[in-house]
Amino acid sequence: MPARFDDAHRTLELSVADLLERDLGKSLGFAQRGGFERLWVGQAIHSRYQERAMEEDGSYRREVTVRHELVHKGWTVKMHGRLDGLRRDPDGVPTVEEIKSVRPGTQLSPTVADLYHRQAALYAWMLGESTGEPVRAELVLIEIGAFDDSGIDRIYVDVESRAIEAAVKQRAGGLILEREARAAERERRRLGAAELRFPYHETRPGQQKIIDGVRQALEQKEHLLVEAPTGIGKTVSALFPVLRYALANDKRIFVLTAKTLQQRMATQVLSLLNSESLFHSLQLRAKGKMCANGEVLCHEEYCSYAKEYFLKLQKSRLVDELLDRHPDLEPDAIFAASKQEVVCPFEVSLELERRAQATVCDYNYAFDPYVSLTGFREDSDLRDVILVIDEIHNLVDRGRGYYSPELDSQDMRRVSDAIKDMLATSSASLLLQMAEVVDGLAGLVEDLVGDAVPPGQYGAVEASFPEEQLWPLRTEFDRLFVKYLEHRRETKSFRPEDPFVGLYFDLLRFMNTLQLTHHDSALFSTLAVAERSGRCALQILCKDAGKYLGAVINRTHATIGLSATLSPTEFYRDLLGFDAERTSDLTVGNPFPEENRRIVIDGSVGTTYKERDKNYQPLAERLAEFAEAVPGNCLALFPSYRFLAEVYDRLPELPGRRVLVQSRADGDAERDKILEVLQSALFGDVLLLAVAGGVFAEGVDYPGDMLRAVAVVGPCLPAVTLEQKLLEAHFNERWERGFEYAFVVPGMTRVVQAAGRLIRSPQDRGVIALFDRRFLGGLYKKHLPDDWAGEDGEFEPGHPATVARAFFAEPVALLDDADEATGS
Repeated sequence: MPARFDDAHRTLELSVADLLERDLGKSLGFAQRGGFERLWVGQAIHSRYQERAMEEDGSYRREVTVRHELVHKGWTVKMHGRLDGLRRDPDGVPTVEEIKSVRPGTQLSPTVADLYHRQAALYAWMLGESTGEPVRAELVLIEIGAFDDSGIDRIYVDVESRAIEAAVKQRAGGLILEREARAAERERRRLGAAELRFPYHETRPGQQKIIDGVRQALEQKEHLLVEAPTGIGKTVSALFPVLRYALANDKRIFVLTAKTLQQRMATQVLSLLNSESLFHSLQLRAKGKMCANGEVLCHEEYCSYAKEYFLKLQKSRLVDELLDRHPDLEPDAIFAASKQEVVCPFEVSLELERRAQATVCDYNYAFDPYVSLTGFREDSDLRDVILVIDEIHNLVDRGRGYYSPELDSQDMRRVSDAIKDMLATSSASLLLQMAEVVDGLAGLVEDLVGDAVPPGQYGAVEASFPEEQLWPLRTEFDRLFVKYLEHRRETKSFRPEDPFVGLYFDLLRFMNTLQLTHHDSALFSTLAVAERSGRCALQILCKDAGKYLGAVINRTHATIGLSATLSPTEFYRDLLGFDAERTSDLTVGNPFPEENRRIVIDGSVGTTYKERDKNYQPLAERLAEFAEAVPGNCLALFPSYRFLAEVYDRLPELPGRRVLVQSRADGDAERDKILEVLQSALFGDVLLLAVAGGVFAEGVDYPGDMLRAVAVVGPCLPAVTLEQKLLEAHFNERWERGFEYAFVVPGMTRVVQAAGRLIRSPQDRGVIALFDRRFLGGLYKKHLPDDWAGEDGEFEPGHPATVARAFFAEPVALLDDADEATGS
């Protein structure tokens, strides 16, 4: 995140990284900045070194925050950073340690060595200035894979206070000049914010309520969870006040989504609001899809788009040129322009992200600790950031997934086989060592699973992992990983999705997460998994990622969460880590005419696990009858692919209606083909069978008459697995609502989201049919929207086909002109 300016108080806040940033660009190669070795190698090395130092030296402290400030050109410059290590030598003088991991047998280049020296000296100077005592600095170079002190090199660093202070003032002065040079742009945005207008002729019912609620949250620096029906236009209703506030107050906006389709929709809304080219918006596409090299090999020696990246970027002025030409920075335009200048399109996107006022991207770039943008790292200042999180209910599972890694023995065996296939090369010794350590890890996983899971049994069981056996293998992986990269460099044989590199990163994520389980044991369970196929795996299950998600959310100026399903509010608020004292919620009722839809529950069938076998046939018959009664396309959603297949196999013939089936293996191309069929009148009416929670149930628009009915088969509860049972126990301990929160809430969220595909404008008409008697009572009925019930508060039971025939036989009222007003 860029340096933080406060014009009113004339303060500039800088991290040590900000102070060194220009030097980083000039001094470090492309691979150091974004390649294989970026942050991965050395994390555990630092941690192990620091832990041993604290055991041996009572004065040793790790990760010490240091702050200092000075006045320069009328600005108060506030600096902050975090020391890797701090100790007191026998003479009582404090010594700052800057720890770096290095490849064995290599020497730092003069420019990199100089940068590291200045970084260590800068920390020591800041500490000395803040405490008023002299401070020493030391660069600690640790060879990757080193087991003892023989792999550690300590280099004394001079701390020249006057020179450092002069360099700091020069850097701060440069930033202040840049800030002042861009003052006109900020003022234009500030003035333009007052003129920004809602992009439609008028708001729909409910949209003004969202606009007012978001505006109030921003003014009070609060978070807001907005629950509003699908199709009401939540995105534009939130982004309109967010943009006005952000532009007027020099804040940055990040719109986070779970799916690419949602990114496109958010980008379209931003473009609509940017009709006067008042700001820059950016859609950040995934790295793999922005690679111009054909292979994601982020190293100067193997990618022409990485070679001399900084030099070519400066000479071409590409970033400024793109900003001048494109107020809405779309991935295709960035890719084409970057490819023409032979610079990495993804890295150019990251350069643009720093200059854009609004960025649209996946959740990963804010919350995944391994791929998040630099500005979202643990020590980054997010007070000038506003998050708008679309379909925020999806972040609960996604967040748990970020902290739920696994080690799979079958994957390891495949990696070992791939390594052995390369033995014809000249580095047979290295490859044999790699295969041996991979087989060793696979064998260890299989032994641990064998010890935990009784013979003849399959599935997952809770188990503890003997870390004393895992850490030595991790150290050996470190050593071989570096040697392997050197071999790949020397032979120019890097390849995309290298299996050994992938396994190494999986191991790092697993071991780093295992460290977290010591500090937050209540949030994690460790599992051993055995399957009939022979697969064995060690898993870490994160039951509650709220602490880690909240660490990002609660550092922002405000976060606005949007969804059609956010009930019960406390469930989502707490599992997403929102600070309860800063968070409010807003619920908007359904604004569309009730006469335009009918909801019916078929209580004649059951879909519980015990009932399924005898209900597949009746379900298939009643679903076919329902589809035949619908004059148009019908979407039927199931709790799983297996359930879908059982019903599909028993489906009667449907003359004149085409049946399409979602496959587990379908990608973007197959999805687009199905949507094309639904949109075309040439193919006749369609019955689409798909899974709840999938792409056809969330994130896809079916405008106009593209969809006339939705059938949802069962409450779509998650499968009963050990993982879900552990979640149930965790939720029961925390809220005493274990089954409801672990099973009913996620299942009914899928039901409501799926049904929301149907009515998305005042003109849409259709029938929603729920097939399962459980919808008529208990917890399931409780989680159906209130406006689905009749005036007596009850839900309509009946035969879906009969209800559909009667509904579509009713005359359609003509719409007034006022009903044509729209808002996305």
